[in-house]
Amino acid sequence: MQTLRIVPDLRSSVVEEMPATQALLFTSRRADADPALLADPRVAPFTPRRLLTALRDRELAVLEVAEPLWTGEWVRALRWIALAKLRRPRITVATYAIENLDARARLAPRSLGHRPVLGAAATRLAVLGMGVSVLLALDAVVFGTSGAAENYRRAFGWALRGTRQTVLTPRLSACSVCGPRVDGGTPRERTVLFLGTPSERKGFAVLTAAWEHAGSVDRGWRLVVADPSGATDRPVPTGVSIVADPPRATVHALLRAAAVVAMPSVRRPGWREQIGLPLVEGLTHGCRVVTTTETGLADDLRDHPRVVLTAPGDVADLAAGLRRAMDAADTADTDHADHAADTDAEQVGPRGATKTDVVAWWLEGALV
Repeated sequence: MQTLRIVPDLRSSVVEEMPATQALLFTSRRADADPALLADPRVAPFTPRRLLTALRDRELAVLEVAEPLWTGEWVRALRWIALAKLRRPRITVATYAIENLDARARLAPRSLGHRPVLGAAATRLAVLGMGVSVLLALDAVVFGTSGAAENYRRAFGWALRGTRQTVLTPRLSACSVCGPRVDGGTPRERTVLFLGTPSERKGFAVLTAAWEHAGSVDRGWRLVVADPSGATDRPVPTGVSIVADPPRATVHALLRAAAVVAMPSVRRPGWREQIGLPLVEGLTHGCRVVTTTETGLADDLRDHPRVVLTAPGDVADLAAGLRRAMDAADTADTDHADHAADTDAEQVGPRGATKTDVVAWWLEGALV
């Protein structure tokens, strides 16, 4: 074991992308995390005893913790960092940062929203305190998006001057589980796929309105919602169906079949889309993706041939984006113009970095 990752809110994709040399301790997990993946012997619930046991491994060089702007988890992580540094002073403490909401807005105390002067002072203190903790605790950081890098450097540039850092956007090549398509260019289903709980911040209401505005059903398309919450009684428009609490294998099957993935996130108080796993998974499975400029990957994907960026919360713009993606998918299925791209997703747009690439970058600069 060369790296140990302490991860909150464990999801299936985290285990799927684990490097062979990494062990993982999770402090919490999502309800839809696949139990079969959690059977991996390198994955276990976090306990201080397990952390101490891992720290005795002489090959361990890197401890990965939650990013600082995940504030509750970062406060907890500081305890484990202190313990690790006490036992292994030369261990490299690293994080993968993707927070896209402005750091000052993220740290502003909501309880003082009605007292602007006091709130501004408290925010400045919170930013300073966070910067000091970053300065003292972090040795290396990989930013998952250009947006996250700009966000952290804008607020904590002074604290990051001595921290080894780089930007490695997520892998967009063929899915590590499914691999490249080998089906000879079988046409995709005329399906738009929405992955995740249909919530306001994920733009589901905007999506259903745009779905009708685009005349999608008349075009012969359907919208499939893969809802991990398991709810089946949600009212939906014509042409929309819900797959409740799908197993991970079913999610991969839906992605292999769908032509388009929609992720129309909108900003809410205290929240902004970071990367958007549906966006990444759609591209790694060869789908076209319709999303908004709210994702931290927006600037990185602006010129990607399979990505349509739309204005957040704008029904008409999202409907136009859906039509563009559906038209492009229909054209591709008719003339097989991008059959080569369907065969190997690495040929379309940037490849990006795998978790193995991220860990390798950390190990290059590790002190032990």
